[in-house]
Amino acid sequence: MLVRAPRTEAELEARLVALGYRRETATATVARCRDLGYVGDARFAAERARSLRARGAGSLRIEADLAARGLSDALIAAAVEDSREGLREIDWARRALARTPRRGNAWRFLAGRGFPEDVIVDLVGDVIVS
Repeated sequence: MLVRAPRTEAELEARLVALGYRRETATATVARCRDLGYVGDARFAAERARSLRARGAGSLRIEADLAARGLSDALIAAAVEDSREGLREIDWARRALARTPRRGNAWRFLAGRGFPEDVIVDLVGDVIVS
């Protein structure tokens, strides 16, 4: 299961239970996998956040992805911060815009990538709605 894709501890346990293992067995298996270094929520969160960031995702999208996987707020916050690699969110938004041919509205593009509104305003300005 872990060879195909990395998983959070909760995802691994749920998959084992879904396959018919007792909850106690699944919990013990996840604990053993953690001890052996096969799973670890902190490492998973950091790697997933870096991967999403490298593909042009903003903080909001990264947070939503990690939260959907059942990770704690503290792990999510740390992973998002680490994924910035010392750069500001606006620097990552600039990179996302520069790497992608613009097919329309930059505001919509950045919002769709999960960049916060204040970052988008600072980078491309306010959108005037008529």
